[in-house]
Amino acid sequence: MFGPIETLDPVGVDVYVPKCVKYAWADDAYVAFPVMYFHYDGDGPETRQALGRPELDRGSGTLETQLSVSRDGVHWKRYPRPAYVGIGHHAGLDIKKAYIGHGMVRRGSEIWQYYLGSEQYHSPFSKLPSTREAIFRVVQRLDGFVSVDTPYAGGTLTTRTLVFTGNRLVLNLDTDATGYAQVGLLDQQGRAIEGYGLEDCIYLNGDFIDAEVEWLEKGKDVSQLAGQPVQVVVRSRGTKLYSLQFDERMP
Repeated sequence: MFGPIETLDPVGVDVYVPKCVKYAWADDAYVAFPVMYFHYDGDGPETRQALGRPELDRGSGTLETQLSVSRDGVHWKRYPRPAYVGIGHHAGLDIKKAYIGHGMVRRGSEIWQYYLGSEQYHSPFSKLPSTREAIFRVVQRLDGFVSVDTPYAGGTLTTRTLVFTGNRLVLNLDTDATGYAQVGLLDQQGRAIEGYGLEDCIYLNGDFIDAEVEWLEKGKDVSQLAGQPVQVVVRSRGTKLYSLQFDERMP
């Protein structure tokens, strides 16, 4: 299921240890963190292979961790950029290899993960006294793997048709100070459902992992639409939308 993609990856890229896991905080969501190895020797033009010359005292290549996502654990989509855990300077080390560990830890509104970072190249020619390795903790917001970003001038997102259970629509988003979002619900014909239109939605303005959508007349309760096919439309400016979900919550 995991391998280089000819139309996407440079020649001579290998895939290591993808670390697949069922995402614990959403239904039907899987994530994986394949380690991508860009090797210098044996592939690509001479100008690339020259990076691995022994006199440069590097090694056979560099490694980064990328992100893949799936709804069924079988069919995956990989997001190569930005690198999920890339190389470069981290806490005083000049990282050349970034191997993510298995699993995730949730602490409140954050997800913690750990990776091995090394100043050595893959298959180093020599181990210099200054070469160091360490275990690093990396922290992100809950659901913060990818986001739908709208420009400062604004944009609109409409979901596919879905049927939900629950009584609240909850968003994980960050509008910063001068951005905002409004949410509407549409019927099967793409028409705004009375009382749940974009124009009825109270602005979402701030940085929230679980903001409950509210409409002027209907309030937050969407239970009367549960079990019916609907589409969700989000209109926003300067906003990062990480996730949306319907949930059952106390009034």
